[in-house]
Amino acid sequence: MRRTHGPPHCQNRPARRPPVLGLHRLPRLQRRRPAMSTPPTPPPTITAALVSVGGSPAPVLHVLRQHRPAHVWYFCSAGSRANADDIQRQLDWHPAPRFLEVERFEELGPCYRELRRKLPDILAETKVPPAEVLVDYTGGTKTMSAALVLAAAELFQQFSYIGGEQREKGGLGIVLDGKERALYQGNPWTELAIREVERARDLWAGCQFETAARLLRQVAPRVPLRLRFEALATLADALAARHRLDFAEATRRLREAIGRIRPIFEANPAATPLPLAEKALQICERCSAPNASPTLLRELLDNALRTAAQGRYEDAAARLYRAKEMQAQLWLADATGGLFTNGRCKPENTAQLPDALKALPFCQPDARGEIKLSLEQSFLALNALGHEPARAIAADIALGVKSCFRAATEKRNASILAHGVQPIGADGFEQMKQIATDFLAFDLAREAHPISPLDPQWFETTCSV
Repeated sequence: MRRTHGPPHCQNRPARRPPVLGLHRLPRLQRRRPAMSTPPTPPPTITAALVSVGGSPAPVLHVLRQHRPAHVWYFCSAGSRANADDIQRQLDWHPAPRFLEVERFEELGPCYRELRRKLPDILAETKVPPAEVLVDYTGGTKTMSAALVLAAAELFQQFSYIGGEQREKGGLGIVLDGKERALYQGNPWTELAIREVERARDLWAGCQFETAARLLRQVAPRVPLRLRFEALATLADALAARHRLDFAEATRRLREAIGRIRPIFEANPAATPLPLAEKALQICERCSAPNASPTLLRELLDNALRTAAQGRYEDAAARLYRAKEMQAQLWLADATGGLFTNGRCKPENTAQLPDALKALPFCQPDARGEIKLSLEQSFLALNALGHEPARAIAADIALGVKSCFRAATEKRNASILAHGVQPIGADGFEQMKQIATDFLAFDLAREAHPISPLDPQWFETTCSV
């Protein structure tokens, strides 16, 4: 005799569905029915129904007859397969059936794995849009229902559960036939955008701010907190501009982001991106100045570290090289009272230069009357002015082929993004970092002004924005 449902020890018992979770076993006089709100609106278009099948066909028949889908996919065990066949025979519109039969129906892993394996193939074969699939998890063992929700939440948006006010066993048993009530609900993964927020968090951590912004902006129209997602997408756009060293654009975007973030998060100061945005704005405003500054230098070093963390060692090396050059230019500007700016001395200022610089053969005006100094020349000029930190660099450069400082420069010059064909790589960048630390006292152990990680709590609120 073929089993009709569930495990062997239940074969001779009347069909039962699991009791509704969350109701305590109170004495009968104290037990209260939960308040019944207006039933949610049924999904507009149902082309296929994915249903779990247990011992009672009534709830499955109820939901299928309500929607009359063209496809029905039965998730069943060997014991409940006969019930699935019987349900299919009772449907007068003859939908196309598929049977996802699982052997180890009391084990979550095998149930989930079977669904994950078969559902994509069924979708591909039937060409049913995932948005037009209704998942009903009423029937089957509790393990089967749990596995169905877990697997279906990754693919589908519409769920239903057949409940009702009148049940056996004083309200704790199965719903009485004819008293079924369909409870519709959306996918919480979609409504809360949990997966998307986690993905955005990972992209943010990898400094892929443009992609994070695009993801948040795509999700925004589908979630209740649309304005919040859009505001955080704007913040991600601003950080993307900061990371690509476009400080004018970053400043503009940060001001826009702050204007949108402040009213949204003012009621929850404990979990707000506002401090991050305001700190970034201060940095980017200072870095937008026409001349180099210590703030810009430090941001460039931080950017080199962030870029290296992405595995982009060629780009990181270029930033570190520019940081060394910028340090020399800042020192030279200070040592000459501003006669040199960004490594250049304008024609109207050359006559005012100290004699120690005028005597240097490389520190002479070009055809346009301007003096431009390279990286090494800037440090040699500083050495001529008695600049103490530059003395060690000048002495090392004098070693010629044995110069450590020059070796780092040549490694960068031989890279693919400079003048050669050799990649920098992680080891090459670490060598450049060490030399920059030794000669220029750069603190490259960590970022001075790191970009705070995306906090998923920014998306957790009961507010409507």
